[in-house]
Amino acid sequence: MNKLGASPESIAVLSFAALFALFAALLGNVWMTNLPSMLRDVSWLGIVVIGQAIVIINGEFDLSVGSVFAFVGLVFVLLLNLGFGDVSAFAIAMAVALSIGFVTGVVTWFFKLPSLLVTLGFLFVYRGFVQFFTSGFAVSIPDAVRSDVLVSFFGGASFGIQNSVYICAVLIVIATFVLTRTRFGSHVHAVGGDIWSAIACGVLPGRVKIWTFMISAALAGLGGIVAACALSSVSPTTADGMEFEAVAAAVIGGCSLRGGIGSAWGAVLGVATLMALKAGLILMGTNIFIYQLLLGAVLVSLIAIKGIFPTFFAVR
Repeated sequence: MNKLGASPESIAVLSFAALFALFAALLGNVWMTNLPSMLRDVSWLGIVVIGQAIVIINGEFDLSVGSVFAFVGLVFVLLLNLGFGDVSAFAIAMAVALSIGFVTGVVTWFFKLPSLLVTLGFLFVYRGFVQFFTSGFAVSIPDAVRSDVLVSFFGGASFGIQNSVYICAVLIVIATFVLTRTRFGSHVHAVGGDIWSAIACGVLPGRVKIWTFMISAALAGLGGIVAACALSSVSPTTADGMEFEAVAAAVIGGCSLRGGIGSAWGAVLGVATLMALKAGLILMGTNIFIYQLLLGAVLVSLIAIKGIFPTFFAVR
């Protein structure tokens, strides 16, 4: 919270509270019954947006997260189909995700290329891999391994709530601790806020940026694996357009597109706001394309508001 105005996350807090109350009043029991499903959707995108938030705080963008989500999930499912155990398939798939992030970071930093364009290019590369290996059809997890420990855990539920919700909650706590209580977190904010000042203080920006892209890809891959286990398959259209929702959620949740400002919990609250809006519109029978129109309008409006009143939402 700053002395001049509201905290960066205040828009997400107020928006989510208003939407939740509105749809609860309009839909009643139908809205409350749908909450477990909405929480599941929030957790899947929430896992991804934590990584996206870290990248944005660091002053970069990762538009490849939706494609990485689908591709790494597909790698996991294909390995299971090839006879790999769930643990080894998970380890290999996560190694692929980390490698993707490493390559993105190296290309962005050492070639001095805009991350927006680099990750946009990789978006098409990994989506192309998904479409090539699926041949346009969904690839399913074999029935014989659906009861394996990791598969059943990632895709299962405890106390009536999907395990992905608990995973997302744990990741929020870890990411918040890292960003606020560790040297790496301070470096992420410093590089995103003013890279030259960070260099003057002895921070190695290239190393920090590469690590943030690796974290983003790893969390996108983890989200893809979790979703694949819950749905028991990966299709060519899995997570199509997720990258734009992730950026929108991070901005709604208080992340500054200029870098240096934001939080993991705020970004996930931004996801909750978007998912509440989408779920409410669907339950009311509204055309789903209205959600896309509203998403674009809200994002442009927020960018404009933060541009006009930068000090009101700035951390001091």
